[in-house]
Amino acid sequence: MLLVEEQSDSHLTGFYEVDYMPKLFTNGCSITLGAELGEETRTFWHKSTGEKGMEYQHVDTVYRNRERWSTKLADKLNMEPKNLARGGGSNWRTWRTTQDYLLENTVALAVIQMTEPSRFQIPISLDFIKKWNPSKVTPTFEDWAGGGIYGPGVDMGGGHEEYSHWNWGEQKQLMSFMGGDIHESHYKNMSEEITGFFLINTQIQNYFDYLRHILYLHNMFVYYNIPHLIVDMLEGMTICSLIKEELERITELPEDVMLLKLMQNKWELPETTGVFDKEISEHYVTWFKYVKKSHMSKKFNKLYNAVISLKEFDNHPYRNYFSKVTRNTPHGSNDMYIGEMPGGHPNEQCHTLFAERMYSEIINRRIL
Repeated sequence: MLLVEEQSDSHLTGFYEVDYMPKLFTNGCSITLGAELGEETRTFWHKSTGEKGMEYQHVDTVYRNRERWSTKLADKLNMEPKNLARGGGSNWRTWRTTQDYLLENTVALAVIQMTEPSRFQIPISLDFIKKWNPSKVTPTFEDWAGGGIYGPGVDMGGGHEEYSHWNWGEQKQLMSFMGGDIHESHYKNMSEEITGFFLINTQIQNYFDYLRHILYLHNMFVYYNIPHLIVDMLEGMTICSLIKEELERITELPEDVMLLKLMQNKWELPETTGVFDKEISEHYVTWFKYVKKSHMSKKFNKLYNAVISLKEFDNHPYRNYFSKVTRNTPHGSNDMYIGEMPGGHPNEQCHTLFAERMYSEIINRRIL
């Protein structure tokens, strides 16, 4: 039994941790959420018949929250973690939810994980709800919108937002259902709209917005006077470097010379035109002219240089720790590789290394 003064000390310590402990704010996608940590596949069994039912994914959230990098970093900094990450979330979502959170909350430090730029969000409206289709696994709209085990949990009020979240995984699921039982797809009534969005969701503009999102977030934190670190987790700047070089080449060369190079090597401009298609060869010259007329290269270079020069931006190749194959190591010769979960997310050792790396950068860059 605790003495009276010990009870008082214990109470005051708990009170401090809840109300006065500095807050570490983190946001990002499934990587920052801690996806696959503490997960296992389980099976429903029918009580009456004993027959095997549907398999589902279970997560030990206590284990996941303890092992993810945001908690490990918070421990090193003696801060309380506030993690708003969501599986499948886009950079648009990170920017939006960060802005909303800061309107009502005070944080001592923010660390943001940038995700793959092609992800986007669709507003949840009455029309969206009308077209949404229930399934056997997720029969109610509220359960689906909450995100299940990949929702942001308590730090975001359970995960219900005014937008839905989309990435290539969602699109692949939709396309696979089109050849099978589309009735089990939540999106069967909106397939044309979603497919149409992916047709115009272009690589160059996605990475323009990637750079802008980093600057949006940086400027937001400066406005609120919040120390911050923004990390490139999925090779964003590697791809930006490739786009930058291709736009410069298109701008410098005459259109006919650029077209000839493309005809001789169909992968001459993989990031800005994709593989050469002779059926539309007449449109390439128009495209090259428009790149020049819109000063696309100059704009991209300015954004790129602004981001790369930020003290608060960490361009370290974090993906190398959990992906054998990367843009720089296409044949799997990545000597930085540590390990990954079955679905490709970082394992526990990676999360520990992330936290150690981020802590060192925060101290060495004098962010705190």
